[in-house]
Amino acid sequence: MKNEESGRRRESFDLVAHYYNVYRSPHPQEVVDTIIALSNLRSASRVLEIGCGTGQLSVALAQHGIELLALELGPHLATLARRNLSRFPKAHVLVSSFEAWPLPPEKFNAVVSANAFHWLNPDIRFSKSAEALSPGGFLTILQVHHVRGGTLGFFVDTQPYYVKWGLSSDLSFQPPVPDNLPTLYPELDQMPFFRSIERRFFEIPLSHSTDSYIGWLKTDSLVNSLNDQERTGFLQDIERLIESKYNGQVVRNWVYEIIVAQRAS
Repeated sequence: MKNEESGRRRESFDLVAHYYNVYRSPHPQEVVDTIIALSNLRSASRVLEIGCGTGQLSVALAQHGIELLALELGPHLATLARRNLSRFPKAHVLVSSFEAWPLPPEKFNAVVSANAFHWLNPDIRFSKSAEALSPGGFLTILQVHHVRGGTLGFFVDTQPYYVKWGLSSDLSFQPPVPDNLPTLYPELDQMPFFRSIERRFFEIPLSHSTDSYIGWLKTDSLVNSLNDQERTGFLQDIERLIESKYNGQVVRNWVYEIIVAQRAS
């Protein structure tokens, strides 16, 4: 029986690159502005982005004139990211995992990763990021959390379908309340090559039509751990629920967590 984490694979996103491009929204402006401010990014900054997807954060960074080098494991995702960044001559996308990519001799002012850092090998993700940075540069991690809130009763109503299709074994499972999120990467505070750890949180509701919510679910790594028949059955059940009980509109709440660590000299 799968639970809320088992079965997830980072390679699954490339198989649904089209849906990812359409249904994974750009990050809210206040989140982007905070990333840029806390990372001290300017038009002359040199930035490495790890796991760019189809450019959900990349485009916002490139719009500031940043010299951006983005790594993306999935070739289909990378193709769409290049298309979305085509009007920015200082933005480039390479197909590679971060782990396998050889660091260039030139250092970066920031290493940024949005919803991808947790997929990286924990044995090297911090040390290699530090090695890529100039002294005083910033490692900036964005992680978006499922939290309680949004349309009253919707999450409770969906959970039986997660159990039915083997995506959860806990009928009473609930996401955390926004003020009780676990601390991500607490080890950062003990690492000698980073200092001045700062964390910011933004709770933001996102409205969905039936189509956009089902489209978003098609990009979810847990949902994509199902086989084709199971995935179709699960999505049809959620679609019927939203249409029949919620008149085709639901709201989900998310917390955007930004973690910024400065490279020690």
